[in-house]
Amino acid sequence: MAFKGTVRGSVIELDEPLVLPEGTRVQLEIVGIGDPPLPKGSPQLVLQLLAGTLTEEEAEAIRQAIAEMRRADLEFWEYNIWIPPED
Repeated sequence: MAFKGTVRGSVIELDEPLVLPEGTRVQLEIVGIGDPPLPKGSPQLVLQLLAGTLTEEEAEAIRQAIAEMRRADLEFWEYNIWIPPED
């Protein structure tokens, strides 16, 4: 069974009524419609592919590593100014 809907805050409003008994447990897979594919090797794609296979601690360690890499990259560009050689 597949349903489409729209995210409003933290709620997904379905386009069609759901015909399941109250209390039925379901598994939800989020697939963006019309979203561009994530770049190969991007941190977002890696985390998406690993979703459900990592513990929360492992996922947090990956997020922290990504944040540290981004900080290091910004620091490099902010503090290392290329000065052309003198002739």
